Parts: sequence; structure tokens; C-alpha cells
Amino acid sequence: MQIDILARATWDSGMWERLRWLREHDPVHWDARSELWVLSRHADVSAVSKQSDLFCSGQGVRPGNPVRLSLIDMDAPRHGQVRRLVNRGFTPRMVGILEASFRKLTREAVDRVAALGECDFVSDIAAPLPLELIAEMIGIPRQDRDRFHRWSDALIAGDGHYGDPQALAGAVAAFGEYAAYLQDIFEARRREPREDLVSILVGARDAGVLGSAGVDIDPAAFGRPGDATVPEMANDELVMFLVLLLVAGNETTRNAITGGMSALIENPAERQKLVDDPRLMKSAVEEIVRYVSPVLNFARTATRDTELHGRRIARGQKLLLVYPSANRDAGVFAEPDRFRVDRQPNPHLGFGIGNHFCLGANLARMELRVVFEELLRRLPDMEYAAGPPRTLPSTLVRSFVAMPVRFTPERKAA
Repeated sequence: MQIDILARATWDSGMWERLRWLREHDPVHWDARSELWVLSRHADVSAVSKQSDLFCSGQGVRPGNPVRLSLIDMDAPRHGQVRRLVNRGFTPRMVGILEASFRKLTREAVDRVAALGECDFVSDIAAPLPLELIAEMIGIPRQDRDRFHRWSDALIAGDGHYGDPQALAGAVAAFGEYAAYLQDIFEARRREPREDLVSILVGARDAGVLGSAGVDIDPAAFGRPGDATVPEMANDELVMFLVLLLVAGNETTRNAITGGMSALIENPAERQKLVDDPRLMKSAVEEIVRYVSPVLNFARTATRDTELHGRRIARGQKLLLVYPSANRDAGVFAEPDRFRVDRQPNPHLGFGIGNHFCLGANLARMELRVVFEELLRRLPDMEYAAGPPRTLPSTLVRSFVAMPVRFTPERKAA
């Protein structure tokens, strides 16, 4: 079977069958068109992720995209230094503080639709909630949240839609606007630090911990040499980390929430288990991440010649780690295509593994738990109003764009 792994069409509804074929017949697959190795089995994705000296991130994790994305494409020792710093904004204490804000945001979102009996789950629930939380973390005023949303959509489109000049141009413009906008946020935090992530990062940069080491952003990399919309600050690790936070923290959680509700709608017996026993929520969240696998793939680069299952991997060649395939590996998961809220054990790779394990994993887990606690408590009979969700094929994330739903309207208390 010929599979062009970086073609958007590959990631349509038929992707699960293509990935199954790769696992069973060609687990270390050479994609000649994209010139990279495609790894589809759980053991191989895990092993490569753990061997950062042999398979590095520092030469880029998005094949075909020369833009460096902060933490996720750094190597040791710089990666460890920056990660330890940034982790201060994702401690259990900080996540606990954010949970109170996020639960309030979730209840407000449910309040807006509960009495209507219908809504678009993506635009009314899943899309605004993670975005609002990240905006709170960064300190984006409410009147600017629509712009914030637009920047996020444009940046993710520029990465996930290879070969689309319009999407690429939109990403360039969004990057420039967002990076320029952040300057006012940084100055405000220098004058009046808060107990938030940006204050931690600004303080570290001013102390000389963050700089531009390991970051190389050139307007020409976006296909528009000398583009004036990309400011000089684009070379700063601080800006790039907040770009990463906007893209990774927003899009992935949005799609996990939508995919999770879709799975609950399509598996009513599993949803009833959660309604009857909310203690299953922790395992349900892990199963949602496994089953949905919002992040489709990241790449690594071989630092020296090596072999994998008898295939010769040459130094400098890239390997694509395909997470949704690893998370449906029948050698690891019993009934891998079945959604089970009580699945144990569940060693999924939805958050990655190794030294690049998702920094925001606990934040994402909290968001999923809070959203489904509130939805199952107040709108437990949600169902499709117009068929399954509509998706936009992307090479980076499972992108849900619309999911009309209906439910029994909630009556307001007297």
C-alpha cells in the first residue's frame, strides 16, 4: 500500500484502516515522497521517544516546516533547563488554582446553552474553553479573546495543511500579530508581576535564564522573505514558548473534548457507566486521550546510522512517530478500537513519553475532567443533531470543526 503520510487526504475517515495496515505489514515504513520513516507500533514509538541521544528533537519535529517551536524541538541540556523553568507554571498548585477558574468558565459555557436544548458542541463548548483558560494564563483581556482565537486557528492551519499557500500566509500574519501583541503583556508583567506563567517567564528572561539560544526564526522560513509582519522579538524563546502554548494547549484540548463527547455519544453504555459512577472519570479521561489521540504525529532525527526491525536508518533521516496508530496497537491494548471508560491499564502515548512528555498533561487532564463532570451532571443525554462531527483533514491534529448536538433542555431553578 502506498501511503503519503503528509498528505491531508491520508488523515480522513479512512486513516484508521491505513494505520492498521502499517502496523500489521510495514511498521517501519519508508515514505519516499516525504523522505521519512513512519513508525506505527506502540513499542517503536515509545523506544524512539525515550532515546533522545540517538533520535533527537533539535533538528525539528514538524517535517516540511522549518519553524522552530520552542521546547518541543530542543535537545539536552537546553531542553532540561527551559523545561524546569516553565514547569513552575504547571505545578499541581498552579493547576489547582486554574481549576477554579476553569470550572467557572465551564459552568458559564453550559449556562449559555443548557436551556436551548441544542448547540454546536465545537463552537459553543469545546473551542472557547481551552482558549479562555490559556488567555487567563497569559493575561489576555476579554475584549481581545476573539483575536486570540483567530491567531490560534491560523497558526495550526499553517502547520497542519502542507502545500496550502493561503494557510501558510495566514499563519505568517497571525504569528506576527500575536508576537507583537505579547510585547504589551510582557511590559505589564515587568511593571506588576502576578502569580502566573507569564510573570515567571518574564522574570526568568530578565534574569538571563531565557534568551534566544537554540531558536532560529527567519521570515523566509514561512515562504515570505523579509516579511515586515514578523518582529525582531520572534527570535526570543519567550515568544516562541507562548506560540507553542497557544497552539498546543488550545487545539489539542479542544479536539480531545469534542472527540471525547463524540465517543460518549456513540457509546451510550460507557457514558452511563460514568453517570452512574463518577469515580471512573480519571480512567475515562485517559481513555479519551488514547481513543481520540488529538496529536497525530511528531518527528525525530537520527543522530547516527542505526537499524530498526532490520531497516537501515541513516544519520540525518527523519522518523515520524504516529501516536493514534500506537494507541490502537492490538499488541498493547485489548480491543483497541473499542472505547472503554474503565480501561486498565492504559499505557497510551497521547501525551508522548520520555523527556518530551507533554508539559501540560496534568492541565489537559484537569480540563477534560471538569468539562465532562459538568456536562454529564447537567446535560447527560446529549446526542448528535445532524450526524457525526465534521472534521478538517490535517497532518498535525485531529481537527473537529462542527458537531451539532441536542439534549433535554435544562429548566432553570425557581
